[in-house]
Amino acid sequence: MLHVNLDGPILTAVLDSPPANALGPAELQALHHLIEDLAESPGAARVLLLRGAERFFSGGVNVSMIAEVASSDGGFDQIAAFGTELQSVVGALEVLPIPTIAALRGSAVGGGFELALACDFRVVGMKSSFGLPESKLGLIPGGGGTQRLTRLAGRGTALRLIMLGELVKGDEAVRLGLAQWVCPNDDVDEFAVGLAHRLAELAPGALAAVKQCVTAAQVGDAGFDLEIALTKDLLAQPDTTDRLQSFLAGSR
Repeated sequence: MLHVNLDGPILTAVLDSPPANALGPAELQALHHLIEDLAESPGAARVLLLRGAERFFSGGVNVSMIAEVASSDGGFDQIAAFGTELQSVVGALEVLPIPTIAALRGSAVGGGFELALACDFRVVGMKSSFGLPESKLGLIPGGGGTQRLTRLAGRGTALRLIMLGELVKGDEAVRLGLAQWVCPNDDVDEFAVGLAHRLAELAPGALAAVKQCVTAAQVGDAGFDLEIALTKDLLAQPDTTDRLQSFLAGSR
């Protein structure tokens, strides 16, 4: 189940499928519809805050469901289709034009951590655990985790964490570049909401342009040309003009 609440410019989505907020077809469908709506109506919210209910962010893909489906006729094809849908949802989350925050007060593993890795910002709890332990089940991360974890932490760290299925605590997650902030677990949600408000006060067009340019930097040198083109576009927007004028007026 996914609970959604719009409070001013901030849309909060809460994964709530006890006991571990596992991801199954219903959860993916709900996330798909939410992300699709935000992509089609970017003005509906300025920031997306994603968190989990209770003590988990998400325990990942529902392993019981996978085991049950695998034993049925055509089960492997169904699992492959589910993996494709997971990649699609996580990929769509990554390219949303608005800032996205994963508030990881509780642990996030497997597909749950892959979902968090697609967010722009991750705030993690000191005592919570994070990682991609699929290798321990004879599998590999199927929601883009091999790609995003490698981009964030480098090849060596990715091989270590994914091959060994290691879970890391909040402090190490930040040290390895997998998250930006670590807090006492009880403070994670409050910190994430404060971060969301800070982002909501900034120019939406500029934030969307930053996301495009930073993403382009990961796939080649096209980001340099994109910076110039988007700067020109932003300078033509009234919001940017107003902010520049306010800044200049305040500096006189």
